[in-house]
Amino acid sequence: MRASKLAAALVAAWFTVAPLASRASLEVDTQMLDRQMKAAYAKGEAAGWHLADELTLFSAVLDAGRAYELRLRDDPNNVQLKGTTLDLATRLHYDPLINSDAAEWYVRDAAQAYTGDAQRGAAAQALLAKLDAEDADPRKLAHDADDDAAALVKDYPGDVQALLGQVDADLRAYNLTRDPVWRTLALGRAAQADFPIASVPVDMGKLLWPMVDAARNAGPGYTATEREAARAIASHRALAHGAPPVIGHVVSRDAYLIITAPADEYFGHTKLSPIGVRNELTRIGKYLDAGWGAQMLKETVWVKDSLDDWQQQYPRDYELPRLYKNLYDTLGRENSAEAKKAQADVRRILIVDYPSSTEARSFFPS
Repeated sequence: MRASKLAAALVAAWFTVAPLASRASLEVDTQMLDRQMKAAYAKGEAAGWHLADELTLFSAVLDAGRAYELRLRDDPNNVQLKGTTLDLATRLHYDPLINSDAAEWYVRDAAQAYTGDAQRGAAAQALLAKLDAEDADPRKLAHDADDDAAALVKDYPGDVQALLGQVDADLRAYNLTRDPVWRTLALGRAAQADFPIASVPVDMGKLLWPMVDAARNAGPGYTATEREAARAIASHRALAHGAPPVIGHVVSRDAYLIITAPADEYFGHTKLSPIGVRNELTRIGKYLDAGWGAQMLKETVWVKDSLDDWQQQYPRDYELPRLYKNLYDTLGRENSAEAKKAQADVRRILIVDYPSSTEARSFFPS
Protein backbone atom coordinates (compact mmCIF):
# COMPACT_ATOMS: atom_id res chain seq x y z
CA MET A 1 0.00 0.00 0.00
CA ARG A 2 2.79 2.39 0.94
CA ALA A 3 4.65 1.86 -2.36
CA SER A 4 1.52 2.53 -4.42
CA LYS A 5 0.94 5.81 -2.60
CA LEU A 6 4.56 6.72 -3.17
CA ALA A 7 4.25 6.05 -6.88
CA ALA A 8 1.20 8.27 -7.11
CA ALA A 9 2.99 11.07 -5.30
CA LEU A 10 5.96 10.93 -7.66
CA VAL A 11 4.15 10.86 -10.99
CA ALA A 12 4.20 14.65 -11.09
CA ALA A 13 7.96 14.75 -10.49
CA TRP A 14 9.02 12.47 -13.33
CA PHE A 15 10.01 14.52 -16.30
CA THR A 16 12.80 14.90 -18.81
CA VAL A 17 13.84 18.13 -20.47
CA ALA A 18 17.10 19.31 -21.97
CA PRO A 19 19.79 20.33 -19.46
CA LEU A 20 20.70 23.98 -19.17
CA ALA A 21 24.12 25.21 -20.18
CA SER A 22 26.81 25.14 -17.52
CA ARG A 23 27.38 28.39 -15.65
CA ALA A 24 29.19 29.69 -12.59
CA SER A 25 26.06 29.94 -10.46
CA LEU A 26 24.12 26.93 -9.20
CA GLU A 27 23.98 24.60 -12.18
CA VAL A 28 20.61 23.02 -12.90
CA ASP A 29 20.81 19.90 -15.03
CA THR A 30 17.20 18.80 -15.16
CA GLN A 31 18.03 15.43 -16.66
CA MET A 32 20.41 14.72 -13.79
CA LEU A 33 17.76 15.70 -11.24
CA ASP A 34 15.27 13.46 -12.99
CA ARG A 35 17.73 10.55 -12.92
CA GLN A 36 18.42 11.06 -9.22
CA MET A 37 14.74 10.90 -8.32
CA LYS A 38 14.09 7.88 -10.53
CA ALA A 39 17.16 6.09 -9.15
CA ALA A 40 16.00 6.72 -5.58
CA TYR A 41 12.54 5.41 -6.47
CA ALA A 42 13.95 2.31 -8.18
CA LYS A 43 16.16 1.57 -5.18
CA GLY A 44 13.16 1.77 -2.86
CA GLU A 45 11.09 -0.48 -5.11
CA ALA A 46 13.84 -3.09 -5.15
CA ALA A 47 14.45 -2.92 -1.40
CA GLY A 48 10.80 -3.02 -0.33
CA TRP A 49 10.53 0.57 0.89
CA HIS A 50 12.25 0.75 4.23
CA LEU A 51 11.99 4.16 5.86
CA ALA A 52 15.55 4.95 4.77
CA ASP A 53 14.50 4.42 1.14
CA GLU A 54 11.67 6.91 1.48
CA LEU A 55 13.95 9.43 3.21
CA THR A 56 16.52 9.04 0.43
CA LEU A 57 13.81 9.68 -2.12
CA PHE A 58 12.59 12.70 -0.14
CA SER A 59 16.15 14.06 -0.16
CA ALA A 60 16.34 13.69 -3.95
CA VAL A 61 13.01 15.49 -4.36
CA LEU A 62 14.18 18.30 -2.06
CA ASP A 63 17.38 18.73 -4.07
CA ALA A 64 15.40 18.91 -7.31
CA GLY A 65 12.76 21.21 -5.85
CA ARG A 66 15.28 23.68 -4.47
CA ALA A 67 17.12 23.79 -7.78
CA TYR A 68 13.92 24.55 -9.66
CA GLU A 69 12.77 27.18 -7.17
CA LEU A 70 16.11 28.98 -7.28
CA ARG A 71 16.83 28.76 -11.01
CA LEU A 72 13.71 27.64 -12.90
CA ARG A 73 10.90 29.17 -10.88
CA ASP A 74 8.56 29.65 -13.84
CA ASP A 75 8.92 26.07 -15.08
CA PRO A 76 5.63 24.16 -14.63
CA ASN A 77 7.56 21.29 -13.05
CA ASN A 78 8.42 23.64 -10.18
CA VAL A 79 4.82 23.67 -8.95
CA GLN A 80 4.51 19.92 -9.38
CA LEU A 81 7.63 19.31 -7.33
CA LYS A 82 6.25 21.49 -4.54
CA GLY A 83 3.15 19.31 -4.44
CA THR A 84 5.29 16.17 -4.25
CA THR A 85 7.39 17.77 -1.52
CA LEU A 86 4.29 18.58 0.52
CA ASP A 87 2.96 15.03 0.11
CA LEU A 88 6.23 13.47 1.26
CA ALA A 89 6.73 15.98 4.07
CA THR A 90 3.29 15.18 5.41
CA ARG A 91 3.60 11.41 5.18
CA LEU A 92 7.16 11.35 6.57
CA HIS A 93 6.30 13.72 9.46
CA TYR A 94 8.78 16.37 8.33
CA ASP A 95 10.52 18.12 11.18
CA PRO A 96 13.65 20.30 10.82
CA LEU A 97 15.25 18.71 13.88
CA ILE A 98 15.05 15.15 12.54
CA ASN A 99 15.72 15.97 8.88
CA SER A 100 19.28 16.26 7.53
CA ASP A 101 18.65 18.27 4.38
CA ALA A 102 18.70 21.87 5.71
CA ALA A 103 15.55 22.38 3.64
CA GLU A 104 13.10 24.10 5.98
CA TRP A 105 12.84 27.20 3.79
CA TYR A 106 11.90 25.09 0.75
CA VAL A 107 9.43 22.90 2.64
CA ARG A 108 7.78 26.13 3.82
CA ASP A 109 7.74 27.45 0.29
CA ALA A 110 6.17 24.23 -0.99
CA ALA A 111 3.47 24.36 1.68
CA GLN A 112 2.71 28.03 1.02
CA ALA A 113 2.15 27.23 -2.66
CA TYR A 114 -0.74 24.91 -1.73
CA THR A 115 -2.46 26.65 1.20
CA GLY A 116 -5.50 27.37 -0.97
CA ASP A 117 -5.56 24.04 -2.77
CA ALA A 118 -8.73 21.96 -2.39
CA GLN A 119 -6.87 18.69 -1.86
CA ARG A 120 -3.60 19.73 -0.22
CA GLY A 121 -4.67 22.94 1.51
CA ALA A 122 -5.36 21.47 4.95
CA ALA A 123 -2.04 19.61 5.03
CA ALA A 124 -0.18 22.73 3.87
CA GLN A 125 -1.76 24.92 6.54
CA ALA A 126 -1.10 22.37 9.28
CA LEU A 127 2.55 22.05 8.27
CA LEU A 128 3.06 25.82 8.20
CA ALA A 129 1.41 26.26 11.61
CA LYS A 130 3.68 23.57 13.04
CA LEU A 131 6.84 25.14 11.58
CA ASP A 132 5.84 28.60 12.81
CA ALA A 133 5.33 27.31 16.35
CA GLU A 134 8.67 25.49 16.26
CA ASP A 135 10.49 28.59 15.06
CA ALA A 136 9.04 30.57 17.95
CA ASP A 137 10.06 28.13 20.68
CA PRO A 138 12.96 25.62 20.72
CA ARG A 139 11.11 23.59 23.35
CA LYS A 140 8.21 23.16 20.93
CA LEU A 141 10.66 22.05 18.26
CA ALA A 142 12.13 19.47 20.64
CA HIS A 143 8.70 18.09 21.60
CA ASP A 144 7.58 17.94 17.97
CA ALA A 145 10.78 16.14 16.95
CA ASP A 146 10.12 13.47 19.55
CA ASP A 147 6.47 13.17 18.49
CA ASP A 148 7.37 12.97 14.80
CA ALA A 149 10.07 10.37 15.40
CA ALA A 150 7.61 8.34 17.47
CA ALA A 151 5.06 8.55 14.65
CA LEU A 152 7.63 7.11 12.23
CA VAL A 153 8.30 4.23 14.64
CA LYS A 154 4.56 3.55 14.65
CA ASP A 155 4.26 3.83 10.86
CA TYR A 156 7.32 1.62 10.24
CA PRO A 157 7.27 -0.95 13.06
CA GLY A 158 10.63 -2.57 13.64
CA ASP A 159 12.32 -0.42 10.99
CA VAL A 160 16.01 0.17 11.76
CA GLN A 161 16.03 3.78 10.58
CA ALA A 162 12.88 4.59 12.56
CA LEU A 163 14.31 3.18 15.81
CA LEU A 164 17.63 4.96 15.30
CA GLY A 165 15.81 8.15 14.35
CA GLN A 166 13.84 8.20 17.60
CA VAL A 167 17.00 8.14 19.73
CA ASP A 168 18.66 10.64 17.40
CA ALA A 169 15.68 12.98 17.78
CA ASP A 170 15.99 12.88 21.57
CA LEU A 171 19.74 13.50 21.40
CA ARG A 172 19.15 16.50 19.17
CA ALA A 173 16.35 17.76 21.42
CA TYR A 174 18.70 17.55 24.40
CA ASN A 175 21.45 19.42 22.59
CA LEU A 176 19.01 22.10 21.47
CA THR A 177 17.27 22.72 24.80
CA ARG A 178 19.73 21.26 27.35
CA ASP A 179 16.73 19.77 29.11
CA PRO A 180 17.88 16.46 30.67
CA VAL A 181 14.48 14.85 30.09
CA TRP A 182 15.54 14.28 26.45
CA ARG A 183 18.85 12.75 27.52
CA THR A 184 16.99 10.34 29.78
CA LEU A 185 14.65 9.39 26.95
CA ALA A 186 17.54 8.86 24.53
CA LEU A 187 19.41 6.58 26.93
CA GLY A 188 16.25 4.70 27.89
CA ARG A 189 15.30 4.00 24.28
CA ALA A 190 18.83 3.04 23.28
CA ALA A 191 18.85 0.54 26.17
CA GLN A 192 15.88 -1.40 24.82
CA ALA A 193 16.54 -4.91 23.56
CA ASP A 194 15.10 -4.14 20.11
CA PHE A 195 17.29 -1.07 19.56
CA PRO A 196 19.66 -1.77 16.60
CA ILE A 197 22.81 -0.86 18.46
CA ALA A 198 25.10 -2.43 15.85
CA SER A 199 23.68 -0.06 13.23
CA VAL A 200 24.31 3.24 15.06
CA PRO A 201 25.84 5.62 12.47
CA VAL A 202 29.21 7.21 13.20
CA ASP A 203 27.80 10.74 13.62
CA MET A 204 25.16 9.58 16.06
CA GLY A 205 27.74 7.53 17.94
CA LYS A 206 29.84 10.64 18.50
CA LEU A 207 26.99 11.96 20.63
CA LEU A 208 25.67 8.76 22.17
CA TRP A 209 28.82 6.84 23.22
CA PRO A 210 30.44 9.65 25.28
CA MET A 211 27.09 10.17 27.01
CA VAL A 212 26.89 6.45 27.81
CA ASP A 213 30.44 6.46 29.19
CA ALA A 214 29.78 9.54 31.31
CA ALA A 215 26.61 8.04 32.80
CA ARG A 216 28.30 4.68 33.52
CA ASN A 217 31.13 6.48 35.30
CA ALA A 218 28.73 8.43 37.53
CA GLY A 219 29.27 11.69 35.72
CA PRO A 220 27.78 14.78 37.37
CA GLY A 221 24.08 15.33 36.74
CA TYR A 222 23.24 11.80 35.59
CA THR A 223 20.43 10.07 37.44
CA ALA A 224 20.32 6.49 38.70
CA THR A 225 17.89 5.70 35.86
CA GLU A 226 20.33 7.04 33.28
CA ARG A 227 23.24 5.12 34.82
CA GLU A 228 21.25 1.89 34.66
CA ALA A 229 20.29 2.53 31.04
CA ALA A 230 23.91 3.31 30.16
CA ARG A 231 25.08 0.01 31.65
CA ALA A 232 22.50 -1.84 29.56
CA ILE A 233 23.59 -0.01 26.41
CA ALA A 234 27.25 -0.84 27.07
CA SER A 235 26.36 -4.49 27.61
CA HIS A 236 24.30 -4.66 24.40
CA ARG A 237 27.06 -2.93 22.47
CA ALA A 238 29.67 -5.40 23.73
CA LEU A 239 27.49 -8.34 22.71
CA ALA A 240 26.89 -6.79 19.28
CA HIS A 241 30.59 -6.14 18.68
CA GLY A 242 31.62 -7.97 15.52
CA ALA A 243 28.05 -9.04 14.78
CA PRO A 244 26.42 -7.98 11.49
CA PRO A 245 24.13 -4.93 11.70
CA VAL A 246 20.43 -5.53 12.14
CA ILE A 247 18.82 -6.13 8.73
CA GLY A 248 17.42 -2.92 7.36
CA HIS A 249 18.47 0.29 5.69
CA VAL A 250 20.04 3.33 7.32
CA VAL A 251 20.26 6.71 5.63
CA SER A 252 23.84 7.70 4.87
CA ARG A 253 24.43 11.41 4.38
CA ASP A 254 27.57 10.52 2.43
CA ALA A 255 25.26 9.52 -0.41
CA TYR A 256 23.79 12.99 -0.64
CA LEU A 257 25.07 15.44 -3.21
CA ILE A 258 27.64 17.86 -1.80
CA ILE A 259 27.88 21.14 -3.67
CA THR A 260 30.22 23.98 -2.76
CA ALA A 261 29.54 27.55 -3.75
CA PRO A 262 31.69 28.90 -6.60
CA ALA A 263 34.01 31.77 -5.71
CA ASP A 264 32.34 34.12 -8.20
CA GLU A 265 28.78 33.82 -6.88
CA TYR A 266 27.32 36.55 -4.67
CA PHE A 267 24.84 36.22 -1.81
CA GLY A 268 22.42 38.34 0.14
CA HIS A 269 21.43 41.97 -0.22
CA THR A 270 25.04 43.13 0.00
CA LYS A 271 26.14 40.59 -2.65
CA LEU A 272 29.04 39.06 -0.77
CA SER A 273 31.02 36.27 -2.41
CA PRO A 274 32.34 33.39 -0.28
CA ILE A 275 35.65 35.23 -0.04
CA GLY A 276 33.75 38.43 0.73
CA VAL A 277 31.95 36.77 3.66
CA ARG A 278 35.25 35.66 5.16
CA ASN A 279 36.87 39.05 4.61
CA GLU A 280 33.90 40.91 6.08
CA LEU A 281 33.96 38.80 9.25
CA THR A 282 37.68 39.52 9.57
CA ARG A 283 37.13 43.26 9.04
CA ILE A 284 34.32 43.40 11.59
CA GLY A 285 36.49 41.54 14.08
CA LYS A 286 39.20 44.20 13.78
CA TYR A 287 36.70 46.97 14.52
CA LEU A 288 35.44 45.02 17.52
CA ASP A 289 39.03 44.70 18.73
CA ALA A 290 39.17 48.49 18.60
CA GLY A 291 36.10 48.77 20.85
CA TRP A 292 33.37 49.53 18.32
CA GLY A 293 31.03 46.97 19.87
CA ALA A 294 27.36 47.33 18.90
CA GLN A 295 28.26 49.89 16.21
CA MET A 296 29.18 46.96 13.98
CA LEU A 297 25.84 45.16 14.40
CA LYS A 298 24.34 46.30 11.09
CA GLU A 299 27.32 45.02 9.10
CA THR A 300 27.28 41.72 11.01
CA VAL A 301 23.58 41.20 10.34
CA TRP A 302 24.25 41.75 6.64
CA VAL A 303 26.87 38.98 6.80
CA LYS A 304 24.23 36.70 8.32
CA ASP A 305 21.89 37.63 5.47
CA SER A 306 24.56 36.58 2.97
CA LEU A 307 25.29 33.33 4.81
CA ASP A 308 21.57 32.48 4.96
CA ASP A 309 21.26 33.04 1.20
CA TRP A 310 24.38 30.92 0.65
CA GLN A 311 22.88 28.14 2.76
CA GLN A 312 19.62 28.18 0.81
CA GLN A 313 21.48 27.55 -2.42
CA TYR A 314 24.33 25.32 -1.23
CA PRO A 315 23.11 23.81 2.05
CA ARG A 316 25.79 21.10 2.16
CA ASP A 317 28.76 23.38 1.55
CA TYR A 318 31.37 22.19 4.05
CA GLU A 319 32.41 25.78 4.84
CA LEU A 320 29.05 26.89 6.21
CA PRO A 321 29.29 25.46 9.77
CA ARG A 322 32.67 27.11 10.33
CA LEU A 323 31.50 30.47 9.01
CA TYR A 324 28.25 30.34 10.98
CA LYS A 325 30.26 29.63 14.16
CA ASN A 326 32.54 32.56 13.35
CA LEU A 327 29.44 34.71 12.93
CA TYR A 328 28.02 33.42 16.24
CA ASP A 329 31.20 34.40 18.08
CA THR A 330 31.23 37.81 16.38
CA LEU A 331 27.64 38.52 17.40
CA GLY A 332 28.55 37.55 20.96
CA ARG A 333 30.91 40.52 21.07
CA GLU A 334 28.17 42.99 20.10
CA ASN A 335 26.21 43.60 23.26
CA SER A 336 22.61 44.28 22.23
CA ALA A 337 19.24 42.54 22.26
CA GLU A 338 19.26 42.33 18.46
CA ALA A 339 22.70 40.71 18.48
CA LYS A 340 21.55 38.14 21.04
CA LYS A 341 18.48 37.34 18.93
CA ALA A 342 20.60 36.87 15.80
CA GLN A 343 23.07 34.78 17.78
CA ALA A 344 20.29 32.47 18.99
CA ASP A 345 19.15 32.03 15.38
CA VAL A 346 22.68 31.09 14.28
CA ARG A 347 22.94 28.58 17.13
CA ARG A 348 19.67 27.01 16.01
CA ILE A 349 20.91 26.74 12.41
CA LEU A 350 24.07 24.96 13.52
CA ILE A 351 22.36 22.52 15.88
CA VAL A 352 19.36 21.78 13.66
CA ASP A 353 20.96 21.77 10.20
CA TYR A 354 24.53 20.67 10.98
CA PRO A 355 24.25 18.53 14.13
CA SER A 356 27.28 16.37 13.33
CA SER A 357 29.63 19.30 12.71
CA THR A 358 32.39 20.20 15.15
CA GLU A 359 30.89 23.67 15.40
CA ALA A 360 27.49 22.35 16.46
CA ARG A 361 29.05 19.97 18.98
CA SER A 362 30.75 22.93 20.67
CA PHE A 363 27.31 23.88 21.99
CA PHE A 364 26.47 20.43 23.32
CA PRO A 365 26.56 19.79 27.07
CA SER A 366 29.41 17.54 28.10
